[in-house]
Amino acid sequence: MLLCLGRAACAADHNKPPVLRLGPVSLRPSGFFDNITMYRTASTPDSVYTRFGSIPLAETPDEWLNCSGHSRAALEAGFASHGQWLGYYESDFLDSPGSSPYRLRQFWGQYEGGSWKILAGQAWSLLRPNRKGISSQSDLMNTIVVEPAYHVGLAGGRNRQLRITHSTGAWQAALAYEYRRGGDVAFKLAHDGERTHWEAVVLAGHGGRRAAGLAAVVRATSRLSWVSQQLFSQGAGPDLVGSLPAEVQAHAAIQGLEARLSGKLEVFAYGGLAYAARSPGNRLLRQWTVGWHRKLFQHASYGSTSLSFQYSQLDRTLWTGRHGEMNYVMIGLRHFLPARR
Repeated sequence: MLLCLGRAACAADHNKPPVLRLGPVSLRPSGFFDNITMYRTASTPDSVYTRFGSIPLAETPDEWLNCSGHSRAALEAGFASHGQWLGYYESDFLDSPGSSPYRLRQFWGQYEGGSWKILAGQAWSLLRPNRKGISSQSDLMNTIVVEPAYHVGLAGGRNRQLRITHSTGAWQAALAYEYRRGGDVAFKLAHDGERTHWEAVVLAGHGGRRAAGLAAVVRATSRLSWVSQQLFSQGAGPDLVGSLPAEVQAHAAIQGLEARLSGKLEVFAYGGLAYAARSPGNRLLRQWTVGWHRKLFQHASYGSTSLSFQYSQLDRTLWTGRHGEMNYVMIGLRHFLPARR
């Protein structure tokens, strides 16, 4: 259905993303079809969505997997009436094993009036960094890996929230109440320069949970960018990618380089870790990754297709001293619908 809508709307103007208009409401479908082939040196219950904090501690057989569950469907609906109103829906098919594969990723509504925005619904936490501004829909610094679970060292997941954002020139500030484990209040301040984006975030929550972090994207040249996030917390272990124990100090960091070698080839490299203070669970998670994306096809009316490769080395250590590690390779073939933002 989304593909049919996209093709119909594109027929009018090949230079613009497809838009379907229903009276005053503009509907913009988007998404991609994704197929990932994965080889890993250990067997886990996971699909191609790796649970970094649960890789085997003992030696297990290697395995191959193939999955199209990371395919994504999204729909944006907007209209103007005393300001701009926007609704956003996003889903994929990577829910937990044993349940329906359908997974709701984001579902929220937003009002924008002047320099203010008010968002309510399920969206990305303010702990997840941005590449530009403060947004849950686009410009997120999720890395550009093939891995659907992203990368060890990142922080923040998707949760229900009420968020208020204010913009003043190159500055943006956001305050959110995020509903999880008793509720958290988070505040983020972000600045966009000609070649840099940086942001600072603090969080306070139920049971003495608190966190503070810094993140940045530095565009050294038009082709090379450095990305970074550091988060220090008391009790925010479950909010880190890889998930660490709650109620103890937990910290995470990721550094990465992204280079566009040509109009069709992009390469990346990241290193990330997450650490938790003494507990019965994980003490340290580490991941190193390299990979590339190669654009194979692009057309204004039909979208674009890319071939991707990723190699990662992953390990975890418990406070008991037990240790496990896993290497894996992912090859992805992805076709974006023409409404890709």
